[in-house]
Amino acid sequence: MSELDHTLVPIAPDLEDTVQEALDQRQEADDIVAAALKRGLENVYLVGCGGSHVGTFPAHDLLERYGSAFASYKVQSAELTSRAPAGLGPRSLVVAASHSGNTPETVAAAKFAKEKGATVVGIAKTGESGLAAASDVHLSYGSDITATEPKLVHFAQIALALLEQTDDGDKAAPVRRDVGALPEALKRTKVEIAERGEQIAEALADSPLTYIVGAGASYGSALMMAWCYFQEMQWIHAAAINGGDFFHGPFEMAGQQTPLIALLSEDASRPLNERVLRFANTYVENFYTVDTADLSLPGIGVDARPDLSPIALFSAERRVLDHVAARRGHDTSQRRFMWKVEY
Repeated sequence: MSELDHTLVPIAPDLEDTVQEALDQRQEADDIVAAALKRGLENVYLVGCGGSHVGTFPAHDLLERYGSAFASYKVQSAELTSRAPAGLGPRSLVVAASHSGNTPETVAAAKFAKEKGATVVGIAKTGESGLAAASDVHLSYGSDITATEPKLVHFAQIALALLEQTDDGDKAAPVRRDVGALPEALKRTKVEIAERGEQIAEALADSPLTYIVGAGASYGSALMMAWCYFQEMQWIHAAAINGGDFFHGPFEMAGQQTPLIALLSEDASRPLNERVLRFANTYVENFYTVDTADLSLPGIGVDARPDLSPIALFSAERRVLDHVAARRGHDTSQRRFMWKVEY
C-alpha cells in the first residue's frame, strides 16, 4: 500500500474566477425568469442529487421566506419523477443542477419536467451534457475543482431574479447589492477557517462517528458535510441532524466522546443552532463549531449577511474537508462504488 499523503491541498486557484463566471451569467438568469413569469408562474422546483440537492437550501430559503407570488420546493431528482407532483406543469420553473450534467436521475427529472410543459434551467460544469440538452437554458461554471460555490451562486441568482421581477424586490435588494463581493469573500473564508479546520481534523482523525447539526439553510450544509464530504469522500460514519430536532431524540447520544459539529450561518434559523451550542458547551466535551459570524466576509454588509452567509458556510465546510483529508491521508477522490459499479 502506498504511503499516505498528509499534504493540505491549496485553495483552488480558480475559485474567484469560477464564482465570477457564475455571477456574470445574471442576464441569462433574468431572461429565463422573465419567460417563466410571462407563462403565469405558480411554482418553482429546485432539483438535484446529493450535493447538488442540498445546495438548493440557501436559494430555497430566500424564495420560501420572501417570495409571495409563487410556491417554492426543493426536491431530490428521482423524487420529482417518481412522485410526479400535481402542480408540475406549464406554470412551473424547474432549476436542476448536476456537476457533470449527466447525473441520470437529474437528466431524467429535467426531461420529465419538459414533458410536463415546465420551463427548465440546467446548471452544470459545461453545456455539453444531457442536462443542458434537456433544458431551456444552461448555466455553466467550467471548473472541475470548484463546483459547490458556483452552483450556489446560480441558484441564488435565479432566486434573486424571481424576487426582483415580482413584488418582493425590496427584500432582495441587500443581497443583490453585495452578491458581487462573493469571489473575494469566499476566498477569505477558506483562509480564515484554517485554524478551525485543523481542530476538527484532529478530532475526527480516529473517530468512528461524527454528528453534524444545522438548522434552516445550514441543515443543507450539515447534509453536505455528512453525506458528501465525510461518508463519500472520507469513508467516515457521519450523521446529519436538524438543529430543530436535536432536542427530540438525538441529544441523548451527545457527550459520549463522539465529535459533535454545529454549523451556524446568520440566517433566520440561527437561534435553533445557538440553542444546540448552549447545550453542547455544557454537556459535550468533543464539540466544535463552524460559524460564519467568525468570518470577515469583506464587501458583504450587515443587512446582507443573513442571506449570503449560508453560501459562505458551504464554502467554509468544503475547506474543512481539505483539512480532514490531509490529516487522515485520505484523498477526496477515492471511491469504492461511485462511478465504478452498476447501481
